[in-house]
Amino acid sequence: MASPQKRSFFRYENGVVLMMFFTFGFVFMERLSIVYLFPFIAPDLKLNNAEIGMIASVLAVCWAVSGFIFGSISDLVGSRKKVLLPITLAFSLFSFLSGLARSFWQMILVRGLMGVSEGPVLPLAQASVIAASTPERRGFNLGFVQSSLGLIGSFLTPIIVTQIAVHYSWHEAFYLVGVPGLIMFFVLLKWMREPGRGTAQEAEAVEHTKVRLADIGAVFRHRNMWFCVLIAIFSMTWLFAFTTFAPTFLTEVSHYSPDEMGLIMSAVGLGTFVWGFVGPAISDRLGRKPTLILFAFVACLSPICLALLRAPVGVMMVVAFLTTVGQAVFPLFLVIIPGESLPYRLVASAVGLTQFIGELVGGTFAPWLGGVAADHWGLVAPMWIAAAGMLVSALLAFGLKETAPAKIGRRALEAQEIVPTA
Repeated sequence: MASPQKRSFFRYENGVVLMMFFTFGFVFMERLSIVYLFPFIAPDLKLNNAEIGMIASVLAVCWAVSGFIFGSISDLVGSRKKVLLPITLAFSLFSFLSGLARSFWQMILVRGLMGVSEGPVLPLAQASVIAASTPERRGFNLGFVQSSLGLIGSFLTPIIVTQIAVHYSWHEAFYLVGVPGLIMFFVLLKWMREPGRGTAQEAEAVEHTKVRLADIGAVFRHRNMWFCVLIAIFSMTWLFAFTTFAPTFLTEVSHYSPDEMGLIMSAVGLGTFVWGFVGPAISDRLGRKPTLILFAFVACLSPICLALLRAPVGVMMVVAFLTTVGQAVFPLFLVIIPGESLPYRLVASAVGLTQFIGELVGGTFAPWLGGVAADHWGLVAPMWIAAAGMLVSALLAFGLKETAPAKIGRRALEAQEIVPTA
């Protein structure tokens, strides 16, 4: 029989999931706010498309490097909270400073520092959730935390920041989106506890998730890891080329008003949130590999439809919601497939390295390449770069080995049934 603590909703497992959901969601609210504000910032600071791409790229490279470094530091000092608290305070401060920037180089500096402070949040959040999760809830908990990117970062943020920018200015929008991070700093300060200092289960989880230098080499001995890393690079090319330039494309090329652009991009965010749940759920029955292939091919359509369609806002919102299914593949190649391919003690290292390489290459190179291409061939060019990135991801997924327990179990059962009896 389950203990009252296990039955109660008000237990630390649910508490830490909610705290990390909102913390990570507000991180992406602050990270993505600038892409929805570029139509307002670019004329004010006299930015060209290459400079827009560089601003997005510098945050991505700082995010990738700091996530790997500070995640390792948290292992060395034996504390998630002592690292997470100051960086939560820092990224809120840098959002405020983004609103004070008055030149391209000031914005580059501030967004780079923001990337340094935000990069470690996901690895630290995942480690804290893993330590507090019961085995049967671990996958759901991790997916729920990551889905905050869609609900808060991609759905709510474009509506909020574009409305503030229209009625006030883009400076005030940055000031406002820094406030939720400050709130989460005090929430974490009061209620977050160090993994391993609660139940025996948490202590065991922490011991199994410690990163050792020798583990890093072992991670790449599995075929699936090589494919997951490559898929991460091209999927993040899709993500960052699309999200960086889609708002500007909608206002400057498709001639939607900033309000209308905010509504279309919010539909993209809602699709990101919903498909982030639906895709992994489908993969439980259909299998990880076919689900990843299917959703990656569909995700190619999101930048293509944006580039080719000029329809009423309501129609564009429906199209955006139905085609922006790329977030369904991110939990698969970033967490689920590595987690099912490797021993549990190596999963944290695998996720950290996949995120690091994907973000460093795809997240850094794609916005810069998209900006240069946009200056030479127009803002439609980044849309085609994004589509190509997800197309390559879909093709790479054919090289994966299936890991879904249900599908592997069915195959084993079928193999037993076809063996002829003596």
